[in-house]
Amino acid sequence: MAGSTNGLIAITGAAGLVGTGLRLQLREHGYRLVLLDRKPITDCSEGEQAFLVDITDQAAVTRHLAGCEAVVHLASCTTDAPWSEQVTLSIEGSISLFEAARAAGVMRVIYASSHHVVGYHPRSSVLDEHAVLKPDSRYGVGKAFGESIGAMMAYKYDMRVLAIRIGNVNTKPIDRRRMGNWISWRDLGQLVTIGITHPTLCFEVVYGISDATGRDYHNDAAYALGYRPQDRSEPFEAEVLAHDPIPATGSEQAHAPSEMTKGGAFSDNEFAGSSARLLPRLSDRKIFS
Repeated sequence: MAGSTNGLIAITGAAGLVGTGLRLQLREHGYRLVLLDRKPITDCSEGEQAFLVDITDQAAVTRHLAGCEAVVHLASCTTDAPWSEQVTLSIEGSISLFEAARAAGVMRVIYASSHHVVGYHPRSSVLDEHAVLKPDSRYGVGKAFGESIGAMMAYKYDMRVLAIRIGNVNTKPIDRRRMGNWISWRDLGQLVTIGITHPTLCFEVVYGISDATGRDYHNDAAYALGYRPQDRSEPFEAEVLAHDPIPATGSEQAHAPSEMTKGGAFSDNEFAGSSARLLPRLSDRKIFS
């Protein structure tokens, strides 16, 4: 654990799918964990402590972060729920977390962002971390806010913040869209560990993807930090295409926002008007390097 001080890491939203899988990865890297969630966690392993905490209770979060060297912030509204839920969990929750971390002296935050912050970019475009934000949902807007407050905390208050735009973390990609944004559990664990330990990190945005070279994203910012994914999506391509074939050119499916954009089903939700506005423009065709 190069760069580690005491090996105690907090995870918010630790009872969720990503938190549950990430716990194993971080334990394998030798970390002790403080697990925070408003849902009970009853399966703690050696080196884990779980606490019932609402992310918006800043005083309680501050108490539980005391003595940690970093916090992985997963807690958020994870669906495209109404604005009230997004504001409470993703916006007020992120404000609470970052301020609690600063008050507790925890100066490293690994923020779980999402590829949905750029979800309305055409699926055919290849983006890097400088791509214009095009959230496909209220959920995406909430995640974009978290990136913004992370940047402010890094540049104003000398925090070390890594924002990981997670695609789909799973044992394998499950459809064509996820072929370009899938990340394995061990690769996510590696990225989070970089956020915990990298000696010169200030603020960086990286894509939470395994090696899916040339599909959806250039991940040069992650590679510059030392990320070397161990897994690739390509070996699953034949299996994926067998149950999720490419739609016929000109078909209704081919013109659906979920098919045309990186956001998938979130892009379809409440979509109004013609999908023609989602077609690639000159700026979208640029391959960033």
